Amino acid sequence: MKMAIDCRALRNAPSGIPNFLVASINEFSRCFTNWEFFLLSNEEFHPEIAKQIIYRANVKVIIEPLLLFKKVSFLWLLTKANFIVNKIKPDLYWSPAFLLPPFLRNEIQTLVTVHDIVNKEFKSTMSLIGRIYAHLLQDYSINKADKLWANSYYTTHSIKKYYKARNSKDIFTGFFINKTLFKPITVSPEEKAELLNKYKVNSKFILFVGTLEPRKNLEFLLKLMPSIKHLEVKLLVVGAKGWGNTKISSIVESKDYPSENVLFLGFVPTEDLIKLYNLASVFISTSLNEGFGMPQLEAMACGCPVITPHNSAMIEVVEGAGETVRSWYVNDWVNAITKVLSNREGYSLKGLERSKQYEAELVLKQLFSYINNEKS
Repeated sequence: MKMAIDCRALRNAPSGIPNFLVASINEFSRCFTNWEFFLLSNEEFHPEIAKQIIYRANVKVIIEPLLLFKKVSFLWLLTKANFIVNKIKPDLYWSPAFLLPPFLRNEIQTLVTVHDIVNKEFKSTMSLIGRIYAHLLQDYSINKADKLWANSYYTTHSIKKYYKARNSKDIFTGFFINKTLFKPITVSPEEKAELLNKYKVNSKFILFVGTLEPRKNLEFLLKLMPSIKHLEVKLLVVGAKGWGNTKISSIVESKDYPSENVLFLGFVPTEDLIKLYNLASVFISTSLNEGFGMPQLEAMACGCPVITPHNSAMIEVVEGAGETVRSWYVNDWVNAITKVLSNREGYSLKGLERSKQYEAELVLKQLFSYINNEKS
């Protein structure tokens, strides 16, 4: 059996979808040794990502760029992807990030992973180009796919709400993270001192991980900082710049703002990120909407307590294992932060226990039963 996988996401630095895709490839190739997996892309993989892939005998990488516009992956998907797939003749084509190439042969079964329906539910938090892109290809792919893989029950519900044609069709629901990477580790005193010095932070800090874009609502977290100044914690912001993040600078640069307590780290190597998860006093997300909440689960898997809003998929991922705040009142968030900081160990243990529900091997075996139309 052959599976062709759209691996264009692996060109990018480690983040949600690339991390998920690497974990999937490694588990697929380990669990299903009688399958061949073809990793397709228009460009070489990011060095940080490439070294995380386990290149087993049943994993083959195919990098075939366009002759012109080599970096325009959208054109590659519309044109070259079909030619590559037709040469491979896979039994299954998997798009791990929403989008199918048009005009695939009918005999090739298709699987699309849906991470969120932000283009329907929170259009205002997307760029104009992102909205057009999603409208043209995401809608087509979700309606066209033979099989759908949703990362959460929240996303499954959203698919059925906005794509009525999928209501009568089964949707597989399940997700996981790379727990060979994201796990509790012992950070030696020397390593800890080196890391804290590298990022100019003391031993007590809040961690935020996510692309700096409107949906992540970092502005709210930044506005909380003056109210928790007495707790003597710094905020470390990990994540690449997205779009529409101009308000961030105006908040941090405003008069009397404790800007010395906020550090923007940008991209952080995976090895450092894992250490930061392990050392952080608490991980906080203030996102308006998440189809899953992968950084939240990564944090819990590393033993870091988590605080999130009580919305979207973050409820099913975090509630009962961390704190989910039901309002946007500053006092409610300050109380949640104070509560978690006073019982870090207890929340750490709850989070570790919750992360056990997201085991890759179990999820993928259920997925393959779904693909093969087996009834559980």
